[in-house]
Amino acid sequence: MTTDQIVSIVTSILPTIILVIGGQFLLNRYEISRKSKEQEIELIRTVREKQYTAVESLYASFAKFMALYRLINDNSTDLGNPKTRDKLLQRAIQAESEIDALILRIGCEFAQQDTEQILESLLGHLRQSVQLWRESIQSGNKLPFWSSRQKDYVRFKETFAATAAFMVHQIQNRLEPPKMRMDETKLFLLNAFNNKYEFEKYESAEEKAFQNKAA
Repeated sequence: MTTDQIVSIVTSILPTIILVIGGQFLLNRYEISRKSKEQEIELIRTVREKQYTAVESLYASFAKFMALYRLINDNSTDLGNPKTRDKLLQRAIQAESEIDALILRIGCEFAQQDTEQILESLLGHLRQSVQLWRESIQSGNKLPFWSSRQKDYVRFKETFAATAAFMVHQIQNRLEPPKMRMDETKLFLLNAFNNKYEFEKYESAEEKAFQNKAA
């Protein structure tokens, strides 16, 4: 077989060779893209499942504090009895510690750069609102919730409700997992645990609505 014949044969099948190689390349790229998309979907699904679990934990914590509130303020509960006070105190400490852990979890799993200030305020006031249980028991006093509009009671209810609503909204409206740099998340959490929220005036939803109406 002459050189010209070999060249002629190769030339005739070259388009087919290129098509096969090119087709395989495209198939490989498609397969890589498909697997990457599947991994992305799986990551989103896993993150969302964990986020919903965090919301459920917040609901459970709210129930614990409400149960403790009813026990503490029950007419039959004698906070002057050391055994009774100690039993309730241990429950209050445990419930408060769970909130601390939950704040860390929410901060790591839900914080976004465009919502961090809102979430920080919510978590800061949430942490301060639940400390009243422990402090009241330690001093042998009932919780000062004489009315549904009592300021401490309002802060407790509203911060739980607003935090839960924030979390559910993030889950339902954010397809991608939260993205914040590690140093930003650390600073955000340190601010949420800062005692400044103990002294910062909490404005209830009713007060904000009144101010907006007046403006």
